[in-house]
Amino acid sequence: MATSQVSPDWRGRCTYNGHGGGSDGIPPATMQVGLPGAVGFGVGVCPPGSLPPGFTPLSGYADPASPNYGNYQYSDGSVMVWIPKFFYRINHAANPTYSIYTPNDIHIVGGETFANRAAATAAGYALHRAFIDGGVEQPGFFVDKYQVSKNAKGTGFVGSSIRNGLPLSSSAAHNPVGDLTAVAGINANYAFLTAARARDGVDGAINASSVFFNQSVFMMSALAMLALAHGQAATGTAYCAWWSATTTNFPKGCNNNALRDTNDTTVVYQSDGYPNCGKTGSGALLAKTTHNGQDCGVCDVNGNMWQVLIGMTCIGSTKAITGVTLANPCVLTVVGHGLETGRIVEVGGIVGTTQLNTKIYTATVVDADHISLDGVDSTGYTAYASGGTLYFGTFYVAKEAARMRDFTAGNTLATDHWGATGVAAMMEEIPGVVVAAAGGLSCNQYFGNGANQVLSGDASGNGYQLASVGLAKDASGYSAAGTDLFGKDRLEQYIRNELCLLGCGYWSSGTTAGVWYRNLFHYRPTSLSSLGARSACYPV
Repeated sequence: MATSQVSPDWRGRCTYNGHGGGSDGIPPATMQVGLPGAVGFGVGVCPPGSLPPGFTPLSGYADPASPNYGNYQYSDGSVMVWIPKFFYRINHAANPTYSIYTPNDIHIVGGETFANRAAATAAGYALHRAFIDGGVEQPGFFVDKYQVSKNAKGTGFVGSSIRNGLPLSSSAAHNPVGDLTAVAGINANYAFLTAARARDGVDGAINASSVFFNQSVFMMSALAMLALAHGQAATGTAYCAWWSATTTNFPKGCNNNALRDTNDTTVVYQSDGYPNCGKTGSGALLAKTTHNGQDCGVCDVNGNMWQVLIGMTCIGSTKAITGVTLANPCVLTVVGHGLETGRIVEVGGIVGTTQLNTKIYTATVVDADHISLDGVDSTGYTAYASGGTLYFGTFYVAKEAARMRDFTAGNTLATDHWGATGVAAMMEEIPGVVVAAAGGLSCNQYFGNGANQVLSGDASGNGYQLASVGLAKDASGYSAAGTDLFGKDRLEQYIRNELCLLGCGYWSSGTTAGVWYRNLFHYRPTSLSSLGARSACYPV
């Protein structure tokens, strides 16, 4: 198996399978993801011939020691970071960090390591889902270095990735995304999908053939895995500014509700004028706020603003709860529920028997109007008074054959990210997104559960799908407190129709914010002052 990596001290002695730099003056090794723990890891150089129109490399883009390594500027001024293709292997005795982090050790190697996905699978590695788009293995992707802010383009306005910008939100109260030309006054979560398609449009208008799209959940998961591998391999702060030998070995950000990081108060943000929200990329020291602990990385992946993540949604339903029988197991009256035994359900809003609220259960059908909740002995619970809602649904992820750039913001068309028509055309079911346990499980779970393995290392199947969106392989990967290894990041597991998935947390999320945080509570049309976005694209 041939391998090629960037040495920690690249300058003057970078080699590629024993050879020197390429004829174009770009060392071929810099096109790779690099060595975990070393300079330049987690970003790279877009292969020659793949750079989309309008992109210009920044000075130092080919030098792993440069703060601009792997950084490019689009014609609207947006700075974007190239994330090279990589393979990963989890919980394997041959991994360099196995003896320390098993069963959550992760090893990442560059896309050059294997000839293709099949060869990687045979060697026990998985190709990260972020590098499959339109059914094709991609050499990498571009993602905004900074969250989008309002920027003039010609006679209009677009959302651009610019440092020290005022991050756009889906609320009229805080830097509204509705100010952008393409969305014309629409302040809702889905507006960010439309806004992304205008970056390469004329005067801020939508470009129907745009290469840009709202960042996917697969990309966010890739950044999280890179951060995890980098933190495990690093031995100091030289190439990983947020590294810690103890409990806070993960990227920092604006999350303590006072423009600082809960775990590291030396990280200070500049206010954007809205209470406790920071300007984009304004955290000091910048490297402490990036996915790879270096200035060249993607900023603000731990708090500041929620980030809309496309590529996963839910088609859900609700039914009214009209009664609770305090028995063992507990029985709910849900007239005409239409469920099947084994269905995962969420309960909320009950008056009286509040012990059942905000939890996930496995249901067993009693009859057409009643279900029981597995493992719930409610004989000592408070009597039912009124109300209550039963939530249930099916989660979906984008098919590998789908192109992220083709997703549109509606809920009726075959290209829409939401709604039965678009989901049927472009997505497939993913079981295990929300998890239950005997007796019910709180909707608020945290990544990590003692010594249990969290992420699946499978190269295909449901375990692979769950890891691709940054979720644990099953309920054993979550707990009521989480673990330091995963930043004690939170999973808010809810079942919502037209789910608009959010990641990373916001300025007051505290320790629960981070690269693994996933919020399944909000809908397509939700409006939030704390919700923003990034744009991304694949190469030509």
